[in-house]
Amino acid sequence: MELFYCYAYGRLSKEDGDKIESDSIKNQRDLIHSYIGQHPELKLVMEGYDDGYTGTNFERPYFKEMLEAVKEQKVNCVIVKDLSRFGREYIEAGRYIEKLFPALGVRFIAINDGYDTAYLDASSSLILPFKNLINDSYCRDTSIKVRSHFDVKRRNGEFIGSFAAYGYSKDPENKNRLVVDPEAADVVREIFARRISGMSCQAIADELNTLGVPSPMEYKRSRGMKYKSGYRVHNKTRWSATAVRRILQNEVYLGVMEQGKRTTPNYKVKTVVYRPPEEWMRVEDTHEAIISREDFDLAARLMRTDTRTAPGKKAVHPFAGLLCCGDCKGGMVRKTTYYDGKTYHYYGCITHRSDTAACSPHTISEAKLEQAVLEGVNLHTRTVIELNGALEAIARRPLQKVAAEKLDKRLEALRQELVAKQDIRDSLYRRYASGEVSRADFHEFKRIFTRDCEEVERAIEAQQQELDRMLESCTPDSPWIQHFKQFGQLETLNREVLVRLVERILVYEGGRIEIVFRYQEQFANAMIFASEETARQPLREAV
Repeated sequence: MELFYCYAYGRLSKEDGDKIESDSIKNQRDLIHSYIGQHPELKLVMEGYDDGYTGTNFERPYFKEMLEAVKEQKVNCVIVKDLSRFGREYIEAGRYIEKLFPALGVRFIAINDGYDTAYLDASSSLILPFKNLINDSYCRDTSIKVRSHFDVKRRNGEFIGSFAAYGYSKDPENKNRLVVDPEAADVVREIFARRISGMSCQAIADELNTLGVPSPMEYKRSRGMKYKSGYRVHNKTRWSATAVRRILQNEVYLGVMEQGKRTTPNYKVKTVVYRPPEEWMRVEDTHEAIISREDFDLAARLMRTDTRTAPGKKAVHPFAGLLCCGDCKGGMVRKTTYYDGKTYHYYGCITHRSDTAACSPHTISEAKLEQAVLEGVNLHTRTVIELNGALEAIARRPLQKVAAEKLDKRLEALRQELVAKQDIRDSLYRRYASGEVSRADFHEFKRIFTRDCEEVERAIEAQQQELDRMLESCTPDSPWIQHFKQFGQLETLNREVLVRLVERILVYEGGRIEIVFRYQEQFANAMIFASEETARQPLREAV
């Protein structure tokens, strides 16, 4: 009697829909052991079971171990519960069973399928490709259903990832919903605050490492999560500039769920393909935000600005990325000189530095610049506060509320007028088709009503802009006004104040500067509105 030295192999994967109790690893092992016990020519020498690996991918640890054992002639028989446990991709599975194993003299047994290469006949040769094709089809159908199910969840803003983003955890009562993790969320807020204050991503990472703050991966591991990442390069991961940058760019901290950024071509090809942003599934307000829109946008703006940190410094200079030449609009570079035992800092046009004929120096000392900008910021803040007082006085006028209501009513009337004209225009063809109006009248009426609709649409747009201007820019204590009021009158400047209040600073030859403040459009609209309302009715009359 010829002895066969067997490798017992099994596999289980939820991804393939393997949920039947009889497919469990234990049941596969018990079935194979029982079968071998009933056949004295079979001797079990090795076994391996891949738990959590799809049948369409043959890059499985124990599957590769089995192949090595076959090639090294440690075993001459492979035994599985059924063909689907061996693999669900019919071409690749057939290549192993029909070509490789026979070439190496290896017997293959699939117990529940009644397939044994030691007893092949005509019907058996038909069973194998047919069974493998069924398994492949089953896997394809399962893949389509799983993808469709996940897409529905993504569109509904449900979280389907294995691990929540740093700063969040899965809701214990609903694993598809994110809740704030207070400890990690504080670190996220600190990262944004330090970036806004002028620190580089690398400096932030270095400081977090110095303070002993666990990196996102180490934090997950400390919570008992079996988390793996392609970014890991050491046994214990540390904070890096890349990790900080990913946090600063992730809209999940705004309460936005962005999913579907990556995919695979199909269930057979596991190569990851990155989708363009317009194909991502993005749903807002799915969970509590950790960072305000103001801070997130500000950090994003600073990330786009060239604000390299000077050697040996953790933070950029306060004016970095904000200064530009008033004439050529090029950047301004900071230089340091030493004279008579003292240190002097000044800024000059970068264009002039590279080509003296292209632009003039536009030199200005840092001390003079700081003083001028400080005075300009304080003056603008005082103006905003005074403007807010004027808006409050205007808002107290009874007629002012009536004016806003009139605008709103006029807007609604225009919308109703537009709908009526559109209905008439759209009914013209029906009346023409029924012979109620002539061809010439049809074209003439259509031209007239199309023109009327366009005029009403323009009127609606103008009224809406007027109402928006009044409500958004001209309301007392609007968010943009509060933004300036919170800083009050400053005694010194720092990076955070500058980036929160200033868009850019233009430096002209001779030392003159022009400050472009944030919310410039809202400020201009409010000034125009207050001026017009004051001219219409002086403020003292309203008191």
